[in-house]
Amino acid sequence: MNIRFTPPRRIERWKWILGFWAVVALASLVTFLVTWNSFFTYVPPGQHLVLLAKDGAPLPPGHVLAEPGQKGPLKEVLGEAWHFVLPIAYEGKLEPNTSIAAGQVGIVTALGGEPLPPGMVLAEQGQQGIQREVLPPGSYRINLHGFKVTEAPATEIPVGFVGVQRRLVGRETDAELIEPDAAGSVDDDRKGFLPTVLQPGLYYINPHEIDVIPSEVGIFQTTFSKGASQARPPITFTSRGGFPISIDCTVEWEILPEDMPQLVAEYGSRSRIEENVIDLQTHAIGRDKGSEYGIIDLLEGAKRRKFQDDFTSELMKACAEKHVTVHSAFIRNIDIPETYLEQVRDKQLATQKTLTNKAKEATAKTTAEVEEAKQMVELGVKKVEAETKRLVALLDGQVENLQATTEGNLEQMRAKNEAEVAMLEGERSRLTGEAEAEAQKLKETARSTIARMKMDIFRGEGQSFLRYALAEELNPDLRLRLFQSGPGTFWTNMTGSEGMNLLLQPGAAPLPAPGKPEASATAPLKGPPAQ
Repeated sequence: MNIRFTPPRRIERWKWILGFWAVVALASLVTFLVTWNSFFTYVPPGQHLVLLAKDGAPLPPGHVLAEPGQKGPLKEVLGEAWHFVLPIAYEGKLEPNTSIAAGQVGIVTALGGEPLPPGMVLAEQGQQGIQREVLPPGSYRINLHGFKVTEAPATEIPVGFVGVQRRLVGRETDAELIEPDAAGSVDDDRKGFLPTVLQPGLYYINPHEIDVIPSEVGIFQTTFSKGASQARPPITFTSRGGFPISIDCTVEWEILPEDMPQLVAEYGSRSRIEENVIDLQTHAIGRDKGSEYGIIDLLEGAKRRKFQDDFTSELMKACAEKHVTVHSAFIRNIDIPETYLEQVRDKQLATQKTLTNKAKEATAKTTAEVEEAKQMVELGVKKVEAETKRLVALLDGQVENLQATTEGNLEQMRAKNEAEVAMLEGERSRLTGEAEAEAQKLKETARSTIARMKMDIFRGEGQSFLRYALAEELNPDLRLRLFQSGPGTFWTNMTGSEGMNLLLQPGAAPLPAPGKPEASATAPLKGPPAQ
Protein backbone atom coordinates (compact mmCIF):
# COMPACT_ATOMS: atom_id res chain seq x y z
CA MET A 1 0.00 0.00 0.00
CA ASN A 2 1.42 3.27 -1.20
CA ILE A 3 0.44 6.54 0.47
CA ARG A 4 1.14 9.84 -1.37
CA PHE A 5 1.46 13.05 0.58
CA THR A 6 0.87 16.50 -1.00
CA PRO A 7 3.26 19.16 0.14
CA PRO A 8 1.61 21.95 2.13
CA ARG A 9 2.83 24.64 -0.19
CA ARG A 10 1.09 23.05 -3.23
CA ILE A 11 -2.28 22.93 -1.37
CA GLU A 12 -2.09 26.62 -0.48
CA ARG A 13 -1.34 27.47 -4.14
CA TRP A 14 -4.57 25.74 -5.36
CA LYS A 15 -6.65 27.52 -2.74
CA TRP A 16 -5.25 30.82 -3.86
CA ILE A 17 -6.07 30.07 -7.52
CA LEU A 18 -9.67 29.04 -6.74
CA GLY A 19 -10.22 32.11 -4.59
CA PHE A 20 -8.85 34.33 -7.31
CA TRP A 21 -11.22 32.99 -9.98
CA ALA A 22 -14.16 33.18 -7.60
CA VAL A 23 -13.45 36.87 -7.03
CA VAL A 24 -13.14 37.38 -10.81
CA ALA A 25 -16.46 35.64 -11.43
CA LEU A 26 -18.22 37.67 -8.78
CA ALA A 27 -16.78 40.89 -10.12
CA SER A 28 -17.85 39.90 -13.65
CA LEU A 29 -21.39 39.18 -12.46
CA VAL A 30 -21.62 42.49 -10.65
CA THR A 31 -20.22 44.25 -13.68
CA PHE A 32 -22.71 42.47 -15.98
CA LEU A 33 -25.66 43.38 -13.79
CA VAL A 34 -24.59 46.99 -13.52
CA THR A 35 -24.03 47.12 -17.27
CA TRP A 36 -27.38 45.44 -18.06
CA ASN A 37 -29.40 47.85 -15.96
CA SER A 38 -27.47 50.73 -17.45
CA PHE A 39 -27.92 49.70 -21.09
CA PHE A 40 -31.27 47.77 -21.03
CA THR A 41 -34.69 49.07 -19.95
CA TYR A 42 -37.80 46.91 -19.40
CA VAL A 43 -41.18 48.37 -20.44
CA PRO A 44 -44.08 46.67 -18.58
CA PRO A 45 -47.59 46.21 -20.12
CA GLY A 46 -49.73 49.36 -20.26
CA GLN A 47 -46.71 51.68 -20.57
CA HIS A 48 -44.28 52.92 -23.23
CA LEU A 49 -40.74 54.29 -23.23
CA VAL A 50 -40.01 57.85 -24.38
CA LEU A 51 -36.40 58.45 -25.48
CA LEU A 52 -34.70 61.86 -25.15
CA ALA A 53 -31.78 62.37 -27.52
CA LYS A 54 -28.95 64.15 -25.71
CA ASP A 55 -27.19 65.25 -28.83
CA GLY A 56 -28.06 66.02 -32.46
CA ALA A 57 -29.35 68.73 -34.77
CA PRO A 58 -31.66 71.34 -33.27
CA LEU A 59 -35.42 71.02 -33.89
CA PRO A 60 -36.98 73.06 -36.70
CA PRO A 61 -39.06 76.07 -35.62
CA GLY A 62 -42.50 75.02 -34.31
CA HIS A 63 -41.55 71.35 -33.81
CA VAL A 64 -41.42 69.72 -30.36
CA LEU A 65 -40.64 66.09 -31.27
CA ALA A 66 -37.37 65.01 -32.78
CA GLU A 67 -36.73 62.72 -35.67
CA PRO A 68 -33.70 60.38 -35.67
CA GLY A 69 -30.52 62.51 -35.66
CA GLN A 70 -32.19 65.49 -33.94
CA LYS A 71 -31.87 66.54 -30.33
CA GLY A 72 -34.90 66.32 -28.08
CA PRO A 73 -37.70 63.81 -27.30
CA LEU A 74 -38.04 61.32 -30.14
CA LYS A 75 -41.40 61.08 -31.89
CA GLU A 76 -41.45 57.26 -31.94
CA VAL A 77 -41.94 55.51 -28.59
CA LEU A 78 -41.02 51.95 -27.57
CA GLY A 79 -43.62 49.38 -26.47
CA GLU A 80 -43.65 46.54 -23.93
CA ALA A 81 -40.33 44.58 -23.98
CA TRP A 82 -36.61 44.85 -23.11
CA HIS A 83 -34.89 47.65 -25.04
CA PHE A 84 -31.20 48.55 -25.37
CA VAL A 85 -30.68 52.21 -24.54
CA LEU A 86 -27.22 53.74 -24.77
CA PRO A 87 -27.10 55.98 -21.71
CA ILE A 88 -24.47 58.27 -23.25
CA ALA A 89 -26.76 59.14 -26.22
CA TYR A 90 -30.28 58.76 -24.82
CA GLU A 91 -32.29 59.10 -21.66
CA GLY A 92 -35.37 56.90 -21.22
CA LYS A 93 -38.61 57.68 -19.42
CA LEU A 94 -41.53 55.31 -18.77
CA GLU A 95 -44.99 56.81 -19.30
CA PRO A 96 -48.51 55.23 -19.21
CA ASN A 97 -50.41 54.51 -22.44
CA THR A 98 -53.35 56.70 -23.40
CA SER A 99 -56.73 54.92 -22.88
CA ILE A 100 -60.02 55.94 -24.52
CA ALA A 101 -63.07 54.66 -22.61
CA ALA A 102 -66.07 52.96 -24.24
CA GLY A 103 -68.60 55.43 -25.63
CA GLN A 104 -65.90 58.10 -25.92
CA VAL A 105 -63.74 59.37 -28.73
CA GLY A 106 -60.18 60.69 -28.45
CA ILE A 107 -59.40 64.09 -29.98
CA VAL A 108 -55.68 64.47 -30.70
CA THR A 109 -53.98 67.89 -30.78
CA ALA A 110 -50.46 68.13 -32.18
CA LEU A 111 -48.35 70.52 -30.04
CA GLY A 112 -45.80 70.97 -32.79
CA GLY A 113 -45.46 70.65 -36.54
CA GLU A 114 -46.00 72.70 -39.65
CA PRO A 115 -48.34 75.65 -39.13
CA LEU A 116 -51.82 75.40 -40.67
CA PRO A 117 -52.55 77.28 -43.88
CA PRO A 118 -54.93 80.22 -43.51
CA GLY A 119 -58.56 79.14 -43.26
CA MET A 120 -57.82 75.57 -42.14
CA VAL A 121 -59.09 74.37 -38.77
CA LEU A 122 -58.13 70.68 -38.69
CA ALA A 123 -54.57 69.48 -39.13
CA GLU A 124 -53.33 66.54 -41.13
CA GLN A 125 -50.40 64.36 -40.08
CA GLY A 126 -47.28 66.49 -39.58
CA GLN A 127 -49.23 69.71 -39.02
CA GLN A 128 -49.74 71.56 -35.75
CA GLY A 129 -53.23 71.76 -34.30
CA ILE A 130 -56.32 69.53 -33.85
CA GLN A 131 -55.90 66.39 -35.91
CA ARG A 132 -58.64 65.31 -38.34
CA GLU A 133 -58.36 61.65 -37.35
CA VAL A 134 -59.83 60.64 -33.98
CA LEU A 135 -59.18 57.70 -31.68
CA PRO A 136 -61.95 55.15 -31.02
CA PRO A 137 -62.09 53.36 -27.63
CA GLY A 138 -58.86 51.48 -26.87
CA SER A 139 -55.29 51.86 -25.57
CA TYR A 140 -52.68 53.82 -27.57
CA ARG A 141 -48.92 54.57 -27.32
CA ILE A 142 -48.94 58.32 -27.84
CA ASN A 143 -46.00 60.56 -27.06
CA LEU A 144 -47.59 63.15 -24.80
CA HIS A 145 -44.50 65.38 -25.20
CA GLY A 146 -45.78 66.22 -28.67
CA PHE A 147 -49.52 65.46 -28.55
CA LYS A 148 -52.43 66.19 -26.25
CA VAL A 149 -55.43 63.84 -26.13
CA THR A 150 -58.86 64.85 -24.81
CA GLU A 151 -61.93 62.65 -24.57
CA ALA A 152 -65.36 63.62 -25.91
CA PRO A 153 -68.64 61.64 -26.04
CA ALA A 154 -69.10 59.59 -29.21
CA THR A 155 -72.01 60.48 -31.47
CA GLU A 156 -75.05 58.32 -30.62
CA ILE A 157 -78.17 58.29 -32.79
CA PRO A 158 -81.14 56.78 -30.87
CA VAL A 159 -83.88 54.69 -32.45
CA GLY A 160 -86.48 56.79 -34.25
CA PHE A 161 -83.90 59.43 -35.17
CA VAL A 162 -81.38 60.00 -37.93
CA GLY A 163 -78.18 62.00 -37.73
CA VAL A 164 -78.03 65.04 -40.00
CA GLN A 165 -74.37 65.84 -40.67
CA ARG A 166 -73.12 69.41 -41.01
CA ARG A 167 -69.49 69.90 -42.00
CA LEU A 168 -67.91 72.70 -39.95
CA VAL A 169 -64.69 73.10 -41.96
CA GLY A 170 -64.10 73.90 -45.61
CA ARG A 171 -64.73 76.73 -48.02
CA GLU A 172 -67.80 78.86 -47.69
CA THR A 173 -70.64 78.59 -50.27
CA ASP A 174 -74.04 80.15 -50.72
CA ALA A 175 -75.95 76.84 -50.54
CA GLU A 176 -76.20 75.26 -47.11
CA LEU A 177 -76.91 71.76 -48.53
CA ILE A 178 -74.03 70.08 -50.38
CA GLU A 179 -75.56 68.44 -53.44
CA PRO A 180 -73.84 65.35 -54.95
CA ASP A 181 -72.47 65.63 -58.47
CA ALA A 182 -73.56 63.60 -61.50
CA ALA A 183 -71.39 60.66 -60.41
CA GLY A 184 -72.98 60.64 -56.95
CA SER A 185 -69.89 61.81 -55.06
CA VAL A 186 -69.98 64.64 -52.52
CA ASP A 187 -67.46 67.50 -52.45
CA ASP A 188 -65.55 67.13 -49.16
CA ASP A 189 -64.00 70.61 -49.32
CA ARG A 190 -67.17 72.60 -48.58
CA LYS A 191 -68.99 73.66 -45.48
CA GLY A 192 -72.66 72.76 -45.15
CA PHE A 193 -75.12 69.91 -44.66
CA LEU A 194 -74.24 66.55 -46.17
CA PRO A 195 -77.00 64.84 -48.20
CA THR A 196 -76.58 61.51 -46.39
CA VAL A 197 -77.83 60.82 -42.87
CA LEU A 198 -76.60 58.50 -40.14
CA GLN A 199 -78.88 55.66 -39.12
CA PRO A 200 -79.39 54.79 -35.41
CA GLY A 201 -76.11 53.65 -33.85
CA LEU A 202 -72.83 54.80 -32.29
CA TYR A 203 -70.34 56.75 -34.41
CA TYR A 204 -66.79 57.96 -33.70
CA ILE A 205 -66.76 61.32 -35.46
CA ASN A 206 -64.54 64.34 -34.89
CA PRO A 207 -66.93 66.94 -33.41
CA HIS A 208 -64.58 69.70 -34.65
CA GLU A 209 -65.17 68.52 -38.24
CA ILE A 210 -68.77 67.20 -38.33
CA ASP A 211 -71.67 68.45 -36.23
CA VAL A 212 -74.28 65.68 -36.02
CA ILE A 213 -77.84 66.84 -35.33
CA PRO A 214 -80.13 64.00 -34.14
CA SER A 215 -83.45 64.58 -35.90
CA GLU A 216 -86.66 62.66 -35.25
CA VAL A 217 -88.26 60.94 -38.23
CA GLY A 218 -91.50 59.00 -38.61
CA ILE A 219 -95.20 59.81 -38.72
CA PHE A 220 -96.56 62.73 -36.68
CA GLN A 221 -99.96 64.30 -36.02
CA THR A 222 -100.75 67.97 -35.78
CA THR A 223 -104.16 68.96 -34.41
CA PHE A 224 -105.84 72.30 -34.97
CA SER A 225 -108.64 72.74 -32.48
CA LYS A 226 -110.13 75.29 -30.11
CA GLY A 227 -110.86 72.97 -27.20
CA ALA A 228 -108.17 70.23 -27.37
CA SER A 229 -105.13 70.47 -25.13
CA GLN A 230 -101.69 70.85 -26.74
CA ALA A 231 -103.35 71.73 -30.02
CA ARG A 232 -102.69 74.60 -32.38
CA PRO A 233 -105.34 77.28 -33.00
CA PRO A 234 -108.19 76.19 -35.28
CA ILE A 235 -108.25 77.13 -38.95
CA THR A 236 -110.36 80.22 -39.55
CA PHE A 237 -111.53 81.78 -42.81
CA THR A 238 -114.35 83.85 -44.26
CA SER A 239 -116.82 81.89 -46.36
CA ARG A 240 -118.44 83.05 -49.53
CA GLY A 241 -121.05 85.48 -48.28
CA GLY A 242 -118.89 87.03 -45.54
CA PHE A 243 -119.52 84.62 -42.61
CA PRO A 244 -116.59 83.72 -40.32
CA ILE A 245 -115.96 79.94 -40.20
CA SER A 246 -113.73 77.93 -37.86
CA ILE A 247 -112.78 74.30 -38.46
CA ASP A 248 -111.01 71.65 -36.36
CA CYS A 249 -108.56 69.52 -38.29
CA THR A 250 -105.97 66.78 -37.71
CA VAL A 251 -103.07 66.41 -40.18
CA GLU A 252 -101.02 63.21 -40.29
CA TRP A 253 -97.61 63.82 -41.86
CA GLU A 254 -94.21 62.17 -42.17
CA ILE A 255 -90.58 63.16 -42.68
CA LEU A 256 -88.56 60.67 -44.71
CA PRO A 257 -84.89 60.18 -43.70
CA GLU A 258 -83.59 61.20 -47.13
CA ASP A 259 -85.49 64.53 -46.88
CA MET A 260 -84.25 65.42 -43.41
CA PRO A 261 -80.95 67.13 -44.44
CA GLN A 262 -82.83 69.52 -46.73
CA LEU A 263 -85.42 70.33 -44.05
CA VAL A 264 -82.88 70.80 -41.27
CA ALA A 265 -80.77 73.02 -43.52
CA GLU A 266 -83.81 75.14 -44.34
CA TYR A 267 -85.83 75.14 -41.12
CA GLY A 268 -83.81 73.51 -38.33
CA SER A 269 -85.53 71.20 -35.82
CA ARG A 270 -88.69 69.13 -36.25
CA SER A 271 -90.77 71.66 -34.31
CA ARG A 272 -89.64 74.39 -36.71
CA ILE A 273 -90.57 72.15 -39.64
CA GLU A 274 -94.03 71.61 -38.15
CA GLU A 275 -94.45 75.33 -37.59
CA ASN A 276 -93.13 76.57 -40.94
CA VAL A 277 -94.56 73.84 -43.19
CA ILE A 278 -97.57 72.07 -41.66
CA ASP A 279 -99.01 74.97 -39.66
CA LEU A 280 -98.37 77.61 -42.31
CA GLN A 281 -99.66 75.57 -45.27
CA THR A 282 -102.72 74.27 -43.40
CA HIS A 283 -103.93 77.75 -42.50
CA ALA A 284 -103.12 79.16 -45.93
CA ILE A 285 -104.91 76.40 -47.87
CA GLY A 286 -107.84 76.46 -45.42
CA ARG A 287 -108.35 80.17 -46.08
CA ASP A 288 -107.96 79.81 -49.86
CA LYS A 289 -110.28 76.84 -50.27
CA GLY A 290 -112.78 77.92 -47.61
CA SER A 291 -113.47 81.23 -49.33
CA GLU A 292 -114.77 79.32 -52.36
CA TYR A 293 -117.63 77.68 -50.39
CA GLY A 294 -120.75 79.13 -48.83
CA ILE A 295 -122.29 78.10 -45.55
CA ILE A 296 -124.91 75.98 -47.26
CA ASP A 297 -122.13 74.14 -49.10
CA LEU A 298 -120.41 73.38 -45.81
CA LEU A 299 -123.65 71.98 -44.36
CA GLU A 300 -124.58 69.71 -47.26
CA GLY A 301 -123.01 66.29 -47.31
CA ALA A 302 -121.79 66.09 -50.94
CA LYS A 303 -120.30 69.60 -51.09
CA ARG A 304 -118.79 69.26 -47.62
CA ARG A 305 -117.10 66.07 -48.77
CA LYS A 306 -115.75 67.92 -51.81
CA PHE A 307 -114.34 70.62 -49.53
CA GLN A 308 -112.61 67.89 -47.49
CA ASP A 309 -111.09 66.32 -50.63
CA ASP A 310 -109.94 69.64 -52.12
CA PHE A 311 -108.37 70.70 -48.82
CA THR A 312 -106.50 67.38 -48.44
CA SER A 313 -105.19 67.22 -52.02
CA GLU A 314 -103.96 70.82 -51.99
CA LEU A 315 -102.22 70.33 -48.64
CA MET A 316 -100.48 67.17 -49.86
CA LYS A 317 -99.28 68.93 -52.99
CA ALA A 318 -98.01 72.02 -51.16
CA CYS A 319 -96.17 70.04 -48.45
CA ALA A 320 -94.63 67.64 -50.98
CA GLU A 321 -92.90 70.64 -52.56
CA LYS A 322 -91.43 71.34 -49.10
CA HIS A 323 -90.17 67.71 -48.80
CA VAL A 324 -92.85 66.79 -46.23
CA THR A 325 -95.20 63.88 -46.89
CA VAL A 326 -98.84 64.37 -45.81
CA HIS A 327 -100.87 61.17 -45.46
CA SER A 328 -104.24 62.63 -44.45
CA ALA A 329 -105.95 65.84 -43.36
CA PHE A 330 -109.21 65.04 -41.60
CA ILE A 331 -111.68 67.87 -40.89
CA ARG A 332 -113.43 66.84 -37.69
CA ASN A 333 -115.70 69.82 -37.06
CA ILE A 334 -116.93 72.96 -38.83
CA ASP A 335 -118.02 75.79 -36.52
CA ILE A 336 -120.73 77.94 -38.20
CA PRO A 337 -122.06 81.22 -36.64
CA GLU A 338 -125.11 80.71 -34.44
CA THR A 339 -127.02 83.64 -36.03
CA TYR A 340 -126.91 82.00 -39.39
CA LEU A 341 -127.76 78.62 -37.95
CA GLU A 342 -130.96 80.12 -36.41
CA GLN A 343 -132.03 81.36 -39.82
CA VAL A 344 -131.28 78.03 -41.36
CA ARG A 345 -133.14 76.21 -38.60
CA ASP A 346 -136.19 78.49 -38.95
CA LYS A 347 -136.20 77.99 -42.66
CA GLN A 348 -135.84 74.27 -42.30
CA LEU A 349 -138.62 74.21 -39.67
CA ALA A 350 -140.95 76.07 -42.02
CA THR A 351 -140.08 73.72 -44.80
CA GLN A 352 -140.60 70.73 -42.56
CA LYS A 353 -144.00 72.10 -41.42
CA THR A 354 -145.10 72.50 -45.04
CA LEU A 355 -143.94 69.03 -45.81
CA THR A 356 -145.73 67.75 -42.70
CA ASN A 357 -149.05 69.36 -43.70
CA LYS A 358 -148.74 67.92 -47.15
CA ALA A 359 -147.98 64.57 -45.62
CA LYS A 360 -151.06 64.86 -43.37
CA GLU A 361 -153.29 65.67 -46.36
CA ALA A 362 -151.85 62.78 -48.25
CA THR A 363 -152.39 60.60 -45.18
CA ALA A 364 -156.05 61.61 -44.86
CA LYS A 365 -156.63 60.97 -48.55
CA THR A 366 -154.85 57.69 -48.24
CA THR A 367 -156.99 56.74 -45.22
CA ALA A 368 -160.21 57.32 -47.19
CA GLU A 369 -158.86 55.34 -50.07
CA VAL A 370 -157.91 52.57 -47.67
CA GLU A 371 -161.43 52.51 -46.16
CA GLU A 372 -162.97 52.34 -49.62
CA ALA A 373 -160.57 49.60 -50.55
CA LYS A 374 -161.53 47.67 -47.41
CA GLN A 375 -165.22 47.78 -48.40
CA MET A 376 -164.38 46.67 -51.91
CA VAL A 377 -162.36 43.86 -50.44
CA GLU A 378 -165.23 42.74 -48.20
CA LEU A 379 -167.62 42.79 -51.17
CA GLY A 380 -165.14 40.81 -53.21
CA VAL A 381 -164.77 38.31 -50.39
CA LYS A 382 -168.53 37.73 -50.25
CA LYS A 383 -168.70 37.29 -54.00
CA VAL A 384 -165.90 34.83 -53.86
CA GLU A 385 -167.56 32.91 -51.04
CA ALA A 386 -170.88 32.64 -52.98
CA GLU A 387 -169.11 31.60 -56.15
CA THR A 388 -167.10 29.09 -54.16
CA LYS A 389 -170.26 27.54 -52.66
CA ARG A 390 -171.86 27.30 -56.11
CA LEU A 391 -168.80 25.65 -57.58
CA VAL A 392 -168.60 23.25 -54.62
CA ALA A 393 -172.25 22.19 -55.09
CA LEU A 394 -171.69 21.74 -58.80
CA LEU A 395 -168.61 19.67 -58.17
CA ASP A 396 -170.43 17.54 -55.56
CA GLY A 397 -173.20 16.73 -58.11
CA GLN A 398 -170.65 15.89 -60.76
CA VAL A 399 -168.86 13.66 -58.31
CA GLU A 400 -172.10 11.79 -57.41
CA ASN A 401 -173.01 11.33 -61.08
CA LEU A 402 -169.52 10.13 -61.81
CA GLN A 403 -169.68 7.66 -58.93
CA ALA A 404 -173.07 6.26 -60.09
CA THR A 405 -171.85 5.96 -63.68
CA THR A 406 -168.67 4.32 -62.52
CA GLU A 407 -170.50 1.77 -60.35
CA GLY A 408 -172.84 0.85 -63.25
CA ASN A 409 -169.93 0.42 -65.62
CA LEU A 410 -168.14 -1.68 -63.03
CA GLU A 411 -171.15 -3.95 -62.54
CA GLN A 412 -171.57 -4.38 -66.29
CA MET A 413 -167.90 -5.18 -66.68
CA ARG A 414 -168.07 -7.61 -63.74
CA ALA A 415 -171.03 -9.57 -65.35
CA LYS A 416 -169.28 -9.60 -68.72
CA ASN A 417 -166.07 -10.89 -67.14
CA GLU A 418 -167.92 -13.63 -65.20
CA ALA A 419 -169.59 -14.86 -68.44
CA GLU A 420 -166.26 -14.92 -70.19
CA VAL A 421 -164.71 -16.78 -67.25
CA ALA A 422 -167.52 -19.41 -67.31
CA MET A 423 -167.10 -19.88 -71.07
CA LEU A 424 -163.34 -20.27 -70.64
CA GLU A 425 -163.83 -22.72 -67.77
CA GLY A 426 -166.11 -24.90 -69.96
CA GLU A 427 -163.63 -24.79 -72.79
CA ARG A 428 -160.90 -25.81 -70.37
CA SER A 429 -162.95 -28.78 -69.10
CA ARG A 430 -163.66 -29.93 -72.67
CA LEU A 431 -160.06 -29.64 -73.70
CA THR A 432 -158.90 -31.41 -70.51
CA GLY A 433 -161.32 -34.33 -71.11
CA GLU A 434 -160.28 -34.66 -74.71
CA ALA A 435 -156.62 -34.60 -73.67
CA GLU A 436 -157.18 -37.25 -71.00
CA ALA A 437 -159.09 -39.51 -73.41
CA GLU A 438 -156.40 -39.09 -76.03
CA ALA A 439 -153.73 -39.86 -73.41
CA GLN A 440 -155.61 -43.00 -72.25
CA LYS A 441 -155.99 -44.07 -75.83
CA LEU A 442 -152.31 -43.58 -76.49
CA LYS A 443 -151.43 -45.40 -73.27
CA GLU A 444 -153.58 -48.44 -74.18
CA THR A 445 -152.18 -48.47 -77.65
CA ALA A 446 -148.67 -48.39 -76.21
CA ARG A 447 -149.49 -51.27 -73.85
CA SER A 448 -150.91 -53.43 -76.62
CA THR A 449 -147.94 -52.61 -78.78
CA ILE A 450 -145.49 -53.52 -75.98
CA ALA A 451 -147.38 -56.81 -75.31
CA ARG A 452 -147.26 -57.66 -78.99
CA MET A 453 -143.57 -56.90 -79.08
CA LYS A 454 -142.97 -59.09 -76.01
CA MET A 455 -144.87 -61.98 -77.61
CA ASP A 456 -142.80 -61.52 -80.72
CA ILE A 457 -139.63 -61.66 -78.59
CA PHE A 458 -140.57 -64.83 -76.68
CA ARG A 459 -141.96 -66.46 -79.92
CA GLY A 460 -144.67 -68.39 -78.27
CA GLU A 461 -142.69 -69.57 -75.30
CA GLY A 462 -145.36 -69.30 -72.70
CA GLN A 463 -143.26 -70.47 -69.83
CA SER A 464 -140.55 -67.89 -70.56
CA PHE A 465 -143.07 -65.12 -70.83
CA LEU A 466 -144.56 -66.25 -67.55
CA ARG A 467 -141.16 -66.02 -65.85
CA TYR A 468 -140.61 -62.58 -67.28
CA ALA A 469 -143.96 -61.41 -66.09
CA LEU A 470 -143.23 -62.83 -62.64
CA ALA A 471 -139.85 -61.15 -62.52
CA GLU A 472 -141.40 -57.83 -63.48
CA GLU A 473 -143.55 -57.92 -60.38
CA LEU A 474 -140.75 -58.81 -57.90
CA ASN A 475 -139.16 -56.29 -55.55
CA PRO A 476 -136.00 -54.88 -57.22
CA ASP A 477 -134.11 -55.02 -53.88
CA LEU A 478 -134.56 -58.80 -53.55
CA ARG A 479 -131.22 -60.81 -53.35
CA LEU A 480 -130.88 -64.58 -53.76
CA ARG A 481 -127.80 -66.16 -52.18
CA LEU A 482 -126.70 -69.78 -53.00
CA PHE A 483 -124.00 -71.51 -50.97
CA GLN A 484 -121.97 -74.60 -51.95
CA SER A 485 -121.55 -77.15 -49.18
CA GLY A 486 -120.01 -80.05 -51.09
CA PRO A 487 -120.87 -82.62 -53.71
CA GLY A 488 -124.26 -84.09 -53.64
CA THR A 489 -125.70 -81.23 -51.72
CA PHE A 490 -128.58 -78.88 -52.40
CA TRP A 491 -126.32 -76.67 -54.54
CA THR A 492 -125.25 -79.61 -56.67
CA ASN A 493 -128.74 -80.88 -57.13
CA MET A 494 -129.98 -77.47 -58.09
CA THR A 495 -127.26 -76.79 -60.47
CA GLY A 496 -127.37 -80.30 -61.84
CA SER A 497 -131.05 -80.30 -62.55
CA GLU A 498 -131.75 -79.66 -66.15
CA GLY A 499 -135.13 -78.34 -65.42
CA MET A 500 -133.81 -75.59 -63.03
CA ASN A 501 -132.92 -72.27 -64.63
CA LEU A 502 -132.07 -68.96 -62.93
CA LEU A 503 -132.89 -65.75 -64.62
CA LEU A 504 -130.24 -63.18 -63.54
CA GLN A 505 -130.55 -59.45 -63.88
CA PRO A 506 -128.72 -58.00 -66.81
CA GLY A 507 -125.12 -57.25 -65.86
CA ALA A 508 -125.03 -59.65 -62.83
CA ALA A 509 -122.03 -61.93 -62.38
CA PRO A 510 -122.65 -65.54 -63.52
CA LEU A 511 -122.88 -68.26 -60.92
CA PRO A 512 -119.69 -70.21 -60.36
CA ALA A 513 -119.54 -73.73 -61.75
CA PRO A 514 -119.37 -76.65 -59.35
CA GLY A 515 -115.95 -77.52 -58.06
CA LYS A 516 -114.63 -73.95 -58.30
CA PRO A 517 -112.79 -72.50 -55.26
CA GLU A 518 -115.28 -69.73 -54.61
CA ALA A 519 -117.02 -70.19 -51.28
CA SER A 520 -120.11 -68.23 -52.08
CA ALA A 521 -121.79 -66.21 -54.75
CA THR A 522 -124.37 -63.56 -54.55
CA ALA A 523 -126.65 -62.68 -57.43
CA PRO A 524 -129.75 -60.55 -57.47
CA LEU A 525 -132.72 -62.46 -58.89
CA LYS A 526 -136.10 -61.52 -60.17
CA GLY A 527 -138.49 -64.35 -59.54
CA PRO A 528 -140.01 -66.38 -56.77
CA PRO A 529 -137.92 -67.11 -53.71
CA ALA A 530 -136.07 -70.47 -53.50
CA GLN A 531 -137.98 -73.35 -51.94
